[in-house]
Amino acid sequence: MCGRYILGRVEDLSERFQLRDLNLGVKPTWNAAPTQELPVIVPGDGPHRDAHLMRWGLLPRWKQRGPGRAPEPINARAETLDERPMFRPLIARNRCIVPATGFYEWRQMDHGKQPVVLRPTDQELFGFAGLWDETVTADGELIRSFTIITTSPNELVAPIHHRMAAILDPGDEAAWLDPELTEWPVVEQLIRPYPADRMELFPVGKAVNNTRANDPSLIQPLAGADVASTQLGF
Repeated sequence: MCGRYILGRVEDLSERFQLRDLNLGVKPTWNAAPTQELPVIVPGDGPHRDAHLMRWGLLPRWKQRGPGRAPEPINARAETLDERPMFRPLIARNRCIVPATGFYEWRQMDHGKQPVVLRPTDQELFGFAGLWDETVTADGELIRSFTIITTSPNELVAPIHHRMAAILDPGDEAAWLDPELTEWPVVEQLIRPYPADRMELFPVGKAVNNTRANDPSLIQPLAGADVASTQLGF
């Protein structure tokens, strides 16, 4: 799954994702967590794209928030997207890109769970494949929300977790946001594990376990960890 991620280099969002405008007051985050309002990229007019702040945790338009409501999923399994009533209607028209510069997972160790940072080595600012929706509450509040798609893990992630966030290849991003591309068998081909040889991981301190912690020190490798070479030997 993907339950926490990093978004630095927000100054590069517009150029990296060909955004028409970015007046969202977006600030870097080193500990993006569910329920937070975070930037999400959707198709725009012509060659440019739009960005909106959305709540992490999908609230479909046919559901209302309130007591006893079902959980708002932060992740959606790629293998069952076209089977789940919550996700199936969104595949054709409500695909989005969730920008990030890394994400966290927790590896079970003898001394407890060790947080690690994972990130591509071939792109500093990348995009998760996501789905989004919007709903209007009984009070008239418009809520946009999103979920991050997960897939099977690559060889780097598999010893840590049985799922990984679906990172889009940069060459697939245009197709992922293409509103003319609606057939699930074609869309499904864009969701695949990011190549392990294009990723790295390294252990970090346990301060990230606290969702209120949010500063650059969270992504500093533990003393003695070599970012370039650390794989599973920690």
